[in-house]
Amino acid sequence: GVNRTVILRPQDSFLSWAGLGAQNVSALAGDTARLTITGNGFAIGSGNSVPVTEHTGPNFNIAEDFSLVKGAHQFTFGGSYLHTMQNYNSGLNAPGLMTVNGQSSGMPLADFMLGLASSWTQGNADIYYFRQNYAGLYAQDSWKVNSRLTLNYGVRWEPYTAPSSKDGQFSHFDPSLFAQNVHSTVYPNAPAGLIFVGDSQYTAGDHPSNDKWNELLPRAGLVWDPRGDGRMTIRAAFGRFNDRQNLGSGFFAFSQNPPFGNLVTLANVKLSNPWAGYTGGNPFPFVLSKNVTFPTFGTYRTDPFDYKPPSLDQWNLSLQRQIGASWLLAANYIGNSTTHLISAAQLNPAVFLGLGACTINAVNYSTCSTTSNTNQRRALFLQNPAQGQFYSTINEMDDGGTGSYNGLLLSAQKRLSRGVSVLANYTWSHCISDYFEAQVGTASAVSIPGNRRQFRGNCATGDQRQVANLSVVAQTPQFSNRALRLVAGGWQISPIVTIRSSQFFSVTTGVDNALTGQPTETPNQLSANPYPANQTVNNWINASAFGPPATGTYGNLGLNNLKGPGTFQFDMAVSRTFRIREKQTLQLRGEAFNLPNHFNASTPVATTNSGAFGQIQSDISGTNGLTTGDPRIVQLALKLVF
Repeated sequence: GVNRTVILRPQDSFLSWAGLGAQNVSALAGDTARLTITGNGFAIGSGNSVPVTEHTGPNFNIAEDFSLVKGAHQFTFGGSYLHTMQNYNSGLNAPGLMTVNGQSSGMPLADFMLGLASSWTQGNADIYYFRQNYAGLYAQDSWKVNSRLTLNYGVRWEPYTAPSSKDGQFSHFDPSLFAQNVHSTVYPNAPAGLIFVGDSQYTAGDHPSNDKWNELLPRAGLVWDPRGDGRMTIRAAFGRFNDRQNLGSGFFAFSQNPPFGNLVTLANVKLSNPWAGYTGGNPFPFVLSKNVTFPTFGTYRTDPFDYKPPSLDQWNLSLQRQIGASWLLAANYIGNSTTHLISAAQLNPAVFLGLGACTINAVNYSTCSTTSNTNQRRALFLQNPAQGQFYSTINEMDDGGTGSYNGLLLSAQKRLSRGVSVLANYTWSHCISDYFEAQVGTASAVSIPGNRRQFRGNCATGDQRQVANLSVVAQTPQFSNRALRLVAGGWQISPIVTIRSSQFFSVTTGVDNALTGQPTETPNQLSANPYPANQTVNNWINASAFGPPATGTYGNLGLNNLKGPGTFQFDMAVSRTFRIREKQTLQLRGEAFNLPNHFNASTPVATTNSGAFGQIQSDISGTNGLTTGDPRIVQLALKLVF
């Protein structure tokens, strides 16, 4: 097969930062501006408002499977190959993004009115031409040992082949090369420690990391009928699987690295002139060349050359038993363990140097550690100011995360008999993992540098502790009384009930209390019970249960460990078919979603510096993978069949 796609998305015309009155800001993306005010603030110019042009393909794929039955064995062999191409042009960073989090006054909206932003980020358009190959081969045998036992076993070879860049648009930061003051020969003006495709120290070819060829994935399973009567089965299985990042969103940050995208992030700026105080002034626009000048305090993404793709071991055990003629009971256990879970490590955090006076690189500061000198306190700047001034955040993909999931699923099913069928199930599960990013962007996801396990806990997504479902199909009988049969006979009623336990969420400070330039910082939990005695949508958690950590320190609270509301969904369908003539019927059907019009609340605002802290301001529609936030919806239909 072969396919090709073209996606064109025009920009939303609003106003550029220059059009809004900001000085010395290049309008790299036309009439577009991006602003985010955290807490109970607002946002304009989201990522969906910027212009995007995407061409993929031609993407080629081929697959073949071969099966051979020999005696009690069924041997299967096969493989597949896929070549993916993506040409992408996005104006995501070109407009410039202002973030206001209340760092100065403690209140985001107050900072906005004062014209103070916690950060300013701007870069060129993201342009990349990525290519990636995927290949896999497998061999499998299904062996019917006897009439009661069947075994399945096999292995899949699925090597990881890293993406490549048509223009060699990958770079790598090496702390040891920085310490040795080694510079690139591809871009001679690049700061120490930064190497590119074509440099002798760049050992991954034209990839961000090396390929992994020894990816062998075993699978095994069995089905056993212990009594041989077909009324009971025991199933068990184990399998190993691997994964890879999305070609575009997983690696787009490389196109933002200087000198390609020249992404620059500044802390504590003024909305009226964000580039004021930046050495050399506004660095945009610029033209890429071999001798291009690198911006100071650039933002970088880097990958380890020995990157290991995520790997998942999964196992299950299932017991099914038929009771009577129409009931089927089942108990299922599912477990998995993930290694090489992708997270992010900050290689250049700011260092807290106390609150007294100090001198950094011949500059005197009355208060040594503030958000205004975050970049000057970064580790590389303190190590070598002449070269460290070119680095702001350096976000390295960290493939060392782990996670686990265990779930028990109990179900009961009644086949249609006497006009009634029933399906009921209950799931208890728990997902635990290190805090991770599925796609590593340009800002570190781990607040405490070098401490990946700090936020290990409930999974950010997928940890739905308890879920119960009940669905019934009931048919009214064909009454012997003609009048009753005309009115009440032949109706089909189908209720569905879904109940989910609490959603987990995190409380964060919204500001940089530790003064290390890291996001996702949490407060101290001061009270053992953070919930009020009478929980309402306006007061779901107590603000007094949390307090800011001491300046220069991190809070003691983890992530995804507070409980939001549970959810309840009740849907109903009613239908009946009326026979008009021998070959003509009329079907009447009515459906109601969320019949009682129950409000399924989302999690509360949980940023401590927000004036709406603890308030639930939305339903859960579209969040956490749940879609039961709709109000009551009723639809009626008539269908004539002839």
